[in-house]
Amino acid sequence: MICVVRLGAVAGLGLALLSLAGCDSLRAAAGITKNSPDEFAVVTKAPLIIPPDFNLHPPSPGAAPLNQQDPTGAAEASLFNNNDPAAVAASMSGNYSMGERMLLANARAQNADPAIRAELQSDQKNMQGADPDFTDKVLSGATIAPPAAPKKKTSSGGWFDWF
Repeated sequence: MICVVRLGAVAGLGLALLSLAGCDSLRAAAGITKNSPDEFAVVTKAPLIIPPDFNLHPPSPGAAPLNQQDPTGAAEASLFNNNDPAAVAASMSGNYSMGERMLLANARAQNADPAIRAELQSDQKNMQGADPDFTDKVLSGATIAPPAAPKKKTSSGGWFDWF
């Protein structure tokens, strides 16, 4: 009789442990969780090269590595064509001072479409010349009468009339 009670208690305890094995907090406490590395934090490292004179100096404490490129700078350089602003400013034509040319070069004005103002003006003229009833005809099938004047709000005498 005592063996059956002990067997039932052991089976119940085993069942409880098995059901709690799926809990994250129990898995973390037992140390059976998987800690995978963050794939976005991985940065390629520059290869280790030995200088030709074999004269190695220890790095200064806290200094950034000199043989690695900044990941943010590398991403910006690959996304945006970083031309030298001074070279772009020197190649600009027009009656601009050097300061104005540098401002335009840093704003990347050399990539702007020269006919954009004419295109925008033609689009604006086309929109102004459109018939306003056209949209109403397309959406409802008939012209819509202009909206009537709004009705005056009547007071019910309650607390919410103040709002």
